[in-house]
Amino acid sequence: MPFLLSGIAMLLVAGMMRHVFALSGIDGVSEGAVSGFGIGLFFISPWIMINNAYGGRPFRLTLIDGGYVVIGCTVIGLVLPLF
Repeated sequence: MPFLLSGIAMLLVAGMMRHVFALSGIDGVSEGAVSGFGIGLFFISPWIMINNAYGGRPFRLTLIDGGYVVIGCTVIGLVLPLF
């Protein structure tokens, strides 16, 4: 079940990123990668940090989770302009 929910969540993120890219006129691979990087680093990672802080989890977990988010959003941003 976690894998199914993760897949659905990634589709939702990619769909919203596609919408934002279309409205912003982002159509190049490098522009998409940089934008995905920024979305992961400045939108999603801080949210994870807040969630982990309130849960009393170690900051190292925030760095690990944030790293995965940044890499994932960068890859999504890199792939979306290809289609």
